[in-house]
Amino acid sequence: YIDESLTMNYDINILIVEDLMTTRLFLRRTLKKLGYTNVVLSEDGEAALKELEQKAYDLIISDWHMPKMDGLDFFKALSKNRKWSRIPFLLITAEKERGKVIEAVEAGIKEYLVKPVQPEKLSNKIKEVVFGDAA
Repeated sequence: YIDESLTMNYDINILIVEDLMTTRLFLRRTLKKLGYTNVVLSEDGEAALKELEQKAYDLIISDWHMPKMDGLDFFKALSKNRKWSRIPFLLITAEKERGKVIEAVEAGIKEYLVKPVQPEKLSNKIKEVVFGDAA
C-alpha cells in the first residue's frame, strides 16, 4: 500500500541496478506509484555503466551484491568519473552487519536502505538525496 499523499509526478531519470528481476520490477513499480515515471532497469554494474553512456541520470539506486560488478565497485567506478560522480547514489542492501555498513561508508556511500524496501522510506530517501528535502 502506498499513501496517496506521497505520490506526485517527478520528472527525473532514475537508474535501478539490481541483479534480481523480481526486485528490479518491484522497485520500478513502487517508483511509478510514487510518481517517478522515468525509470530504467539494469542488471549489474557493468550494464549500468553502459547505460550511463547513453543517457543522463538524476539518481542511481543500486543493489550491493550482484555478479560481474557489485554495488560498491560500481559506486567506486562512478566516483572516478567526473561526469557521473555527482549523481546521487542510493545503495539498497540486505546487509545489516556493522562491519559491512562501515565498509560501505568508508567507500563513500552516504545513503543506503536495508531490504526489504518500504515505499515510504524509499520516497523519503529519494526526496532527501535528490531534492534536499529532509523528511
